Amino acid sequence: MEQTTGIRGDTRAEWLTSNRDAAKILDQYILQAEKAFISRIQAAGLTLTGELLSSFRHEAAIIGQDYVSAKLEMAGYGRIKDLRRMNYSRTPPLIAIENYVEKVGTANFREVPGYAPGRFPATEAKAVERLAWAFKMKFIRQPNVVRGYRGIYSDPLLKDVLPYLFSDLATACNLTASRAFKVAFSD
Repeated sequence: MEQTTGIRGDTRAEWLTSNRDAAKILDQYILQAEKAFISRIQAAGLTLTGELLSSFRHEAAIIGQDYVSAKLEMAGYGRIKDLRRMNYSRTPPLIAIENYVEKVGTANFREVPGYAPGRFPATEAKAVERLAWAFKMKFIRQPNVVRGYRGIYSDPLLKDVLPYLFSDLATACNLTASRAFKVAFSD
């Protein structure tokens, strides 16, 4: 009878060297990270169009010979929304600002620039155009946008997910090591 050493290539201890346990743990935490991001985004009120919430994509853990990896992706502008300070070297295109004003609705603005308070232009298109132009001019006059830290991007990972992931991985590694000792000394 062959002696079991727990070294790679030993058929009885092959389950010890695979990364299946780590992959299962990583799959669970990818889903938790996605939920944490979505809850932070909703708490910050960044759900105007819902595009950011629907942009999340995750892949199941991929098991390689010496590694396990998983991926969680979201729209790139999610990181921009988390910045504390943004400098505009140019203003956004007028059509993009007009689209924003149309989504919000002209009725949600107190006044239209160039008209007395409580009075609106004859057409909705004219109101959208004037409001968008006012936003564009404000960006030109005050190019820096400073806002409070919201912690949408990094806080869910650093506070809600990674500490527990590392703890669970350490526990799984300890369990695997104890199983290896048991197999090694059982003969």
